[in-house]
Amino acid sequence: MKKRVPVWILGAIILAVGISSCRTTRSTRYANRTRAAAPPAPATPAPSAQAVLTHADSALSRISQLSAEDQAPPPPAESVTAPNFRPMRMPWGAPYVPRPNLTDYGLYEAALGAYNGRRYEEALALFSQIVTKGRPPELVPNAYYWMGESFYAMGNYAECMPYFEYVTRVGPEYKRTISLYKLARAALFLGNRQQANMYYERLRNEYPHSMYIRPLIRLGAR
Repeated sequence: MKKRVPVWILGAIILAVGISSCRTTRSTRYANRTRAAAPPAPATPAPSAQAVLTHADSALSRISQLSAEDQAPPPPAESVTAPNFRPMRMPWGAPYVPRPNLTDYGLYEAALGAYNGRRYEEALALFSQIVTKGRPPELVPNAYYWMGESFYAMGNYAECMPYFEYVTRVGPEYKRTISLYKLARAALFLGNRQQANMYYERLRNEYPHSMYIRPLIRLGAR
């Protein structure tokens, strides 16, 4: 024969189950209310077109800078100078301006004065100083020419020819024509007609309109 559970025990069990069920229902309802009351998480705004373009420009600028740095030549190495080397000192902001030596030009004028005064020996001495020093350089061919003229004026035709020959190669054009003329005449004075004809041919070929061609023809150059 089974024992019966007392009625009060059954009532206590039923009461405990009911209380537990009520607590579970209340917890579920509270959780649902909390989820419904919580505000939605804010969405991340999309970047504007201006922000995108600005970022792209900055990136391109940085890439260009890095490319330029890669292509730039390396800095020059520091020059090693001798311990006793002292560079020439120049005043700051003072550019170098070459100045003509008026003494050299005065020497040339004195030589011309001696030639015009028919002091040919003195003219030769003065012109030879210009030729030897090479100053002023633009007057060196002219000095050679006047040395030839000085020898020519003294009747030293053989000695004048090397000076005139030099002028025909390096002198100005107006000096070349007259130097060829003087060479042909000097050769004629020396009795060398073949050499005179050679200089006449040079004059006619190089300067066909020269005023010195007719005088040489009258002297017999062909």
